[in-house]
Amino acid sequence: MGITLWHDIPMASGFLLAAVGFQKLKWKEAYGYFFLSAGLIFSSFRYNGLPTLLITLILLIFLRQDRKIIVSAICILLVVGGLTSGLNSKFNPSIPTQSDGFINWMRYDLSCYAANSKNALFFEKEFDGRSSLQDWSSKEACTWFNKSSVFQHSSSFVHERTPSAWIKLLTLDPVFILTTHLQRNAYLNPLPIYGLPSMPFIHTTIEKADVGIEFLNPSLTESIRFYPRIWNYFNFVFGYSGLWLLIIFLIAFWKKNPIYLGLGLVGLVLSSGLFIFAIIPDGRFTLFILIVGQLLTLDLALNRIPSKVRIRYLLFSKWHRGFP
Repeated sequence: MGITLWHDIPMASGFLLAAVGFQKLKWKEAYGYFFLSAGLIFSSFRYNGLPTLLITLILLIFLRQDRKIIVSAICILLVVGGLTSGLNSKFNPSIPTQSDGFINWMRYDLSCYAANSKNALFFEKEFDGRSSLQDWSSKEACTWFNKSSVFQHSSSFVHERTPSAWIKLLTLDPVFILTTHLQRNAYLNPLPIYGLPSMPFIHTTIEKADVGIEFLNPSLTESIRFYPRIWNYFNFVFGYSGLWLLIIFLIAFWKKNPIYLGLGLVGLVLSSGLFIFAIIPDGRFTLFILIVGQLLTLDLALNRIPSKVRIRYLLFSKWHRGFP
């Protein structure tokens, strides 16, 4: 998956490293703070990474589990967050796409509403007659990329008035907002209200022709692509993060395992944020949930296999991978 170069890959890795660090601290093993710090650094590769962990840690405090470790983790998180924010402000120029990104989901909701409503007066009033229902209308914005003229050619005036217009829409038709987000992010809902979800997943082709990209080992690269492409083909199962999040919680309660419960809380906070802010559905966003859910399920399945069969399987795996 690392060949895709998306920010979601290191963020998911960071969540896993942070969980390992927390577990090592809980069991008083070595390198706990190292893994925790490394996990927080990698988690910062996306804007929602550190906030997701911060909210999770706050929730864990209310569960009365290892408060000293949680407070230490929050302190490290604030240090890492301050460092990454400072570096970002210093080396990343202030460009409109950054500030626009925080309200894009509002624009998508407004464009979807314009495509499904005849309330032209709403847009005339909220934007002082400087943009109309036709300017905002985009059927694609309900589930995919926004193609409205306002979104494609945004102005500072539209940028400033969008939050207040969205709040007005929320008070006017909250059911529309809720159902729009449910349809757009159907893969986050464990109940397939709108059928099995289908969304883009792990991109396995990033190189373009005639741009000088060459692989050190093409045969290895092509063989590695096979595994994420299996996930892609069965994305309605492997990419259905709402289902896998439910499985994580079921296994956590069944095993009465606080670590599993913590992993589930990270996934729940991650999904909740995506349900509100994500403008498109994409399995990459919830990669952490998919990895954890499927690993726990695989572990559960293997532990139910008779021990003799399991030992033979492990010996074969080591031999197959070239270990002595």
